Amino acid sequence: MRSVVVGGLLAASSALGVAGFPHAHTVGKADVYDYIVVGGGPSGIITAERLAEANKTVLLLERGRGPTVATGANDTLVWNKNLTPIDVPGLSADIGSLPEWEDYICTDTEGYAACVLGGGVTVNYMVFVHPPDHDFNDKWPKGWKWDDVKPAADRLYERNPGSILPSADGKRYDQGLYTVLSNFFSNLGWKAVDMISQPNEKHQVYSYPAWNIQDQKRAGPVRTYLPLAEKHKNFNLQLGSKVTRVLRSGSRITGVEVENTFGQRKNITLATNGKVVLSAGALSTPRILFNSGIGPKTQIETAQKSGVAVLPRNEWINLPVGIGLKDHPIFSIIVKSNGTYGPLDWTGIYNGTDTADINLYAQGNGVLTQGKHRLTWFSSNVVDGRTRYYQGSCAPTGENEFTITTYMTHGLTSSGVLGLDADGKTVYEKTPWMNTAGDRAAAKLFIQGLVDDLTHPSTGFQLETYTNVSSILGSLTTGMHYTTTAKMGTDDGRYGNGTSVVDTNTKVYGTDNLYIVDGSIHPDLPTGNIQAAIMVVAEAAVAKILAHDH
Repeated sequence: MRSVVVGGLLAASSALGVAGFPHAHTVGKADVYDYIVVGGGPSGIITAERLAEANKTVLLLERGRGPTVATGANDTLVWNKNLTPIDVPGLSADIGSLPEWEDYICTDTEGYAACVLGGGVTVNYMVFVHPPDHDFNDKWPKGWKWDDVKPAADRLYERNPGSILPSADGKRYDQGLYTVLSNFFSNLGWKAVDMISQPNEKHQVYSYPAWNIQDQKRAGPVRTYLPLAEKHKNFNLQLGSKVTRVLRSGSRITGVEVENTFGQRKNITLATNGKVVLSAGALSTPRILFNSGIGPKTQIETAQKSGVAVLPRNEWINLPVGIGLKDHPIFSIIVKSNGTYGPLDWTGIYNGTDTADINLYAQGNGVLTQGKHRLTWFSSNVVDGRTRYYQGSCAPTGENEFTITTYMTHGLTSSGVLGLDADGKTVYEKTPWMNTAGDRAAAKLFIQGLVDDLTHPSTGFQLETYTNVSSILGSLTTGMHYTTTAKMGTDDGRYGNGTSVVDTNTKVYGTDNLYIVDGSIHPDLPTGNIQAAIMVVAEAAVAKILAHDH
C-alpha cells in the first residue's frame, strides 16, 4: 500500500471510482482496512498517523480538500507560489474575509465547523492554550486525569508545541498594544506569565499570546503529523469523501458509506477485526451516529426522513448523542486608548503591495510571522461555590482601538442539545450559552469588575460600541469551541440515567468496534481556546485504542 493525497478544488479519490479530478492520483487500494478514520481534522490526522505508525492499515477520509500546496491546494499568494493565504500567520487576523473561508466552512452544521483538511485548525486564529491540570482533574473520568494524559500532552508538544515568539530573529513586532495593556494589568496587580511554560497560571495573569505556529507558518497536524503519516505505505488519505453513516450489523461495524463531491455513494469495507474511528467533530460526529441508528429515537427518526438508509428499529442503539453540547460564550469589550497601534494592512499583505512586511517575512521575520492578538489574559471568579474561568484575547481593531474578546471558559454549567433537521443538517434544539443562573451571575460579576477597572479615570480608556455591562453581556456570540455531544464516561447512556456515549477507551456503548476521537467526547470545556486540548485528547485516545487492539 502506498500513501496518497488526493488534492484539488473538487478532489475525490479515484478509489471511489471517480476519475478526471484535478490533482487526483490513482492509488493501489486495499480491499479492506484495519482502521477507517472519519474526518481529517486535528483529531483524525493525529489518530490516523499514530495508527499507521503502529503498522495498521489506515484509511483517513476527509470530506473537504487540502489547504496547503503539499495537500493539493493551488490558491497560492500572488507573492509566493509555495504558500496559500491560510499558511501566513499575519493573514489569520482577517481570515473571515478570505475567499477560502467560504470554501472551507461546513454548510450542514448549525454552528461554525470547517470542512477542510485540518478542520478548525486550518481556519482559526491559531490561539494555542496548553491546558492546565484542572481541565482534566475536574470532570474527566478515572484514567483521564492530568497525570494520565500528561504523556500524551508531551507527545503532542514534542511535535506541535506552539510558540510565543515565532519570528526567526527572536524579536516581537507591533508591540504598541502589548505595552498599553501590560501596563494596565500590571497596575492592577496581575502577574506576567509565559502561557506555554506556566499553563496552570490562570488567575489574574497575562502573557504574550501563544500561537499554533511553526517555522513561521500556521502549524497543526496538517504540517506536524500528516507528512509523517504519508511516509507509511499502510496509510491512505481520500479527500472529497464525506461519510454519511457507518455500516452496522447489530453491534459490529463492517464499514462506512461514503459520498463523493458529485453525490455518488459507495461502501468501504473494514477488515474482519477492523475498527472505525469517528473524528468528524462535535457538530458532525452526532449526525453520522444518528444516521447509523445510534442516538435518541427522535433524532434517528429524523435521519430516516432525510433519506438516509437507517437500520431497522430493533437495531437502534439508544444513547444520549447531542445532549450536553457545550461552547465558550464570547463577550466583546471594545476600548479606545491613547496608545499608538492599529490593525495590519491585510489587503496589502494579501495583494502583495505591503512589500516591507512581505520582504521581512521572506526572511522568516516580522509581523507576518505573528497571529492576530497582542496579549492574552486569564482570570477566574467563584459564584455558588464553583470556580469559573475567563480568557481575554486582545487585538488591535482600529486606530488606537482594541477589542478584548472575553471568553467564559472552564467551570461553565450551561449546556445545550444538538439535533438533526429533515435536510440532515445539525441544529440547536437548545442553545448552549448562559442558560443557568450561576453562569449569568458569574459573568455579570466578572464583566462588571473588568469594566470598572477599564473605565477608571487613571486609565484614559473609553468603552466603544458596548458602553456598559448590560450591552457587553448582550454582545454574546459563539466561541465556536464545541464539545460534549458524545460524552465520555463510565455511566453507559443506554441504561437508567446514564449520560455517556463512549466508554473510557472511547468506544461507543453498545458497539464492538466503533470509537470516537474528537471534541464530542470531552466531558467538559477547557480553560481557553480548545485546539491544544483537542490534540492532547487525540494523542491519549489513540494510545488507549491501540492498547486494546487485539
